[in-house]
Amino acid sequence: MNNVNKTVFLNAINCPTLGWIIRNKGFTKPLTISDRFLMEQGRTIGKKAQNLYPNGAIIYAPNFEENAKKTSDMLNKRIMPTLFESAFLVDNYAAKADILELIDNKWKMIEVKSGMNDKDEYIDDMAYTTMVMNKSGFDISKISLFLISPDYRLGMDDKDLFREIDHTDDVIEKVKEFDRLWDQIDNITSTDEKPTSSLRYECKYCKIFNDCIGKKYKNHLFDIPRLGKTKFNTLLQSGVTFIEDIPDGFSLSAKQNLVKDCVKNNTQHIDKNLKKDLDKIIWPSFYLDFETYQTALPLLPDTKPYEQIPTQYSIHKCSKPGHIVDHFEFLSNPDGDYREDLAKKLILDLEEAGSIIVYSSFEKRIINYLKGLYLDLKKDFDVILERLVDLEAIIRNNYYNPEFHGKTSVKVTCPVLIPEFSYDGFDISDGLTASAIFAYMMLKKYDKKEIEKHKQNLLKYCKQDTIAMVKLHEKLYTIAN
Repeated sequence: MNNVNKTVFLNAINCPTLGWIIRNKGFTKPLTISDRFLMEQGRTIGKKAQNLYPNGAIIYAPNFEENAKKTSDMLNKRIMPTLFESAFLVDNYAAKADILELIDNKWKMIEVKSGMNDKDEYIDDMAYTTMVMNKSGFDISKISLFLISPDYRLGMDDKDLFREIDHTDDVIEKVKEFDRLWDQIDNITSTDEKPTSSLRYECKYCKIFNDCIGKKYKNHLFDIPRLGKTKFNTLLQSGVTFIEDIPDGFSLSAKQNLVKDCVKNNTQHIDKNLKKDLDKIIWPSFYLDFETYQTALPLLPDTKPYEQIPTQYSIHKCSKPGHIVDHFEFLSNPDGDYREDLAKKLILDLEEAGSIIVYSSFEKRIINYLKGLYLDLKKDFDVILERLVDLEAIIRNNYYNPEFHGKTSVKVTCPVLIPEFSYDGFDISDGLTASAIFAYMMLKKYDKKEIEKHKQNLLKYCKQDTIAMVKLHEKLYTIAN
């Protein structure tokens, strides 16, 4: 039987079934490239934090049990002023502390996160570790959180990378709450049989929902867009778990009622304004999609942590719905800063007239970003911004299909409306993978041959995204007419 760890404990609070699965089986889905990239980013930030304590020591051991014994010995003897990756094991509970610092003969715990914004979940993380340390016989006098500073820039000292937040009082209060669950969580996650699943609001964010209790629900309540916890629980307590069972008169927004009615009647909704909004589009039209990357540590001068850097775009030019007459594209080289080249070529490729069709507000944000960088191009970008047409907004406002399941992203709407269109066989088939691969190229993780292969795959993927918009628009035009 595996020990209870932080992931098991915190998940079991909301869902005993999920806590049991993690403790007994773990997650079997292989890590994606983007998953691995995020994990590497976290480890890099952890190492940067350790650099702030040159006299610190990492506790090495062949297994967790030995690590915990060494940790206990070093804490009791107070041999080193700072310890990294300290391990604690008591009553089937295991925890690790990122940094322990000895100050005035008392231990301070520091949790290192690779994010920039403080979150409630960080309090939970620190409270779990503190609870296990307390049970192990070690008291912590102060508990702090290291977050990445938004003021950090390439070339600055490691000490400028972090901002520290004292969360001692918040964590102590949370520990009192967690202490009451100590025996309960261990017991429910160590049974021979998996606890019975039950639908609850937290299932909405569960990674294994569709492989777990979600199998029972084709039109579950989570398909109602923006259905809050209070209304969800009200419906659940009255025995309603399927959209078609929501009683008439239950308080929902106009959009939520529309989704409910489409599911109940198994019909699509075509608003009278769909044709009107599509007819506003000026031809020729340009279908635009950007790809970007972002890293915890800036890779370009004067950029901040997690700044979204545009790296490429694809543009399909159409003379009428579905009729492609040209294609333009740009992909930055990963050996420098090519944002200005991208910006100038983008202006040329979008020409001077015609609607620019995008999907969501993402492209608008990137254009505003470029506009802020290159003030001499401000007027050109102002004109471009005026020409933008958000195809997702047109769908969201005027069309709904029950197979959308409450969502309108291009990866949802395209397979429903154009089932023959897919990304099957593509080495890159989503934006997170594209972002991670370009970042790896920037970080020189690939040789020249691999870089050339990835460049072709990136161009192919981005091109497919704008083809998807062309086909979606054409399908909507057919539906509206």
